[in-house]
Amino acid sequence: MQLNASLNPMIVDVLSTLDLARPWWDPLKNWLPGGERWQQALPMSACGLDASATTVADLLNALAPAACPVRFVPQSALPAGVAYEQFIGQTGLCPTRDNEHDFFNGLCWFRFPEVKSVFNRIQSQQIARQGVGQRRGIIRDTITLLDEGGLFLLAPPPLWEAIAERDWQRAFVHERTLWAQAHVAPIGHALLEKCARPYKALTANVIRVPEGTGADEVDHVMAQVLADMLSPGQLQAKPHCPLPVMGIPGWDPANEDPVFYEDARVFSPPRR
Repeated sequence: MQLNASLNPMIVDVLSTLDLARPWWDPLKNWLPGGERWQQALPMSACGLDASATTVADLLNALAPAACPVRFVPQSALPAGVAYEQFIGQTGLCPTRDNEHDFFNGLCWFRFPEVKSVFNRIQSQQIARQGVGQRRGIIRDTITLLDEGGLFLLAPPPLWEAIAERDWQRAFVHERTLWAQAHVAPIGHALLEKCARPYKALTANVIRVPEGTGADEVDHVMAQVLADMLSPGQLQAKPHCPLPVMGIPGWDPANEDPVFYEDARVFSPPRR
């Protein structure tokens, strides 16, 4: 599959400066510059692209794996008065703007097709029941938070206790060795967009992967896990908690020094 070697300059700037040594890009490298799928779809380095007519929708369609449940279309394909999520659910077409936010949304569809489908189904069901008003409601707000900034985490119970209590010294310093047993899987496309230019206070909405799930199963079982756990009642309870992700060992070289975690603006003391 070939793609015209031209792209929106904003995307060129972002993709050509990604630090692909950062761990959060590892599962996505196939669809990023230098990856196998990228080379098949666009056999040219990101730095060599010019700024003419190829759209982000074109690029995503060229990169998309066979299992991707949607096709990407320009934002102009979304009819006036039709909700974005409803349109995707009815047509299997994902309106896409020419920006980095929507590019990373496409990568999330590639990696987590079942999870993104669960998100879309819940959003569409809520829209069908309640319509589109000025307020989304708690269920749609929660799904949006996870879709934009979500992160799945498989981790030993002591780490979860510390995270739930916002005890960052315990989570990142005292229990640091337990992170070697953890599996971290970002799902939020806004989270990935921010990770393109990471900063210390970057925070995710973390969802717990049930104990007994193998690290190699996380990406595949999460759709069913979410379908089971994201019932209206559980969504009302907001089944996620914040996690300052630059504190994760390996995510920022600076966090090898315990002083990194003394910044109370990011790692505030636990609530009592």
